[in-house]
Amino acid sequence: MFHWLLAFGFLTAFGSAKWVGDDSPVFSVHMLLGLVIGPMVAIRILWGFAGSQYARFRSFLFGPGEVLAYLQGTLTSKGKRYTGYNPGLSYAIYAMLLLLLGIVLTGLLRRGGNKVFEELRELLVTAMIIVVAVHVLGVVAHIVTHWENIVRSMLDGTKEGTAEDGIRSSHSVVGFVFLLLVMLWAGGLFRSFDPSSRQTVLPIVGVTVGLGEDEEQEDDEHHGEDD
Repeated sequence: MFHWLLAFGFLTAFGSAKWVGDDSPVFSVHMLLGLVIGPMVAIRILWGFAGSQYARFRSFLFGPGEVLAYLQGTLTSKGKRYTGYNPGLSYAIYAMLLLLLGIVLTGLLRRGGNKVFEELRELLVTAMIIVVAVHVLGVVAHIVTHWENIVRSMLDGTKEGTAEDGIRSSHSVVGFVFLLLVMLWAGGLFRSFDPSSRQTVLPIVGVTVGLGEDEEQEDDEHHGEDD
């Protein structure tokens, strides 16, 4: 659920920012999705320490030598198969989680008109797109090399292997709680959103957050254009 919710949220947020301007009402959806993605990534990081075997970061902490050996094996169709994340994918997972946190944080900080955060955010988004593209290519290469439908595994949570390799539970209760938390958080953000002021209130903490460019920054930009 995390994988597909994250993919949907990121692609929708990226598309809404790519093809509309900051002054468009649709841009507020972009910001709202960012506020949903941030806590999702935070929960995934916590699950990386307290979750099931193959979700924990230590289970896919590989050295450069292991990554190189895996890539060489993939090219020769003799690579080792992994029940959890393989060495090639592991670095993409770490990169995507860190990049997403950076994108959300700089997206909030750029509202003050700080060009440094705005430029940094653009670099992070570009890096994220590159990592996502490499990730997709890696999945395709894995399917072709091992003839394993890994996309299905990401849908139903099952994968070919021995009984000893499997985990004892799919943690359906944890999955349900995660989905419920995301729905409540997202519902609170969208329900509190005020289109006129382009602001929303963070659930639980009660902090008001502005979405899009602030008025002072917009006025400065318009004055600059007039000059």
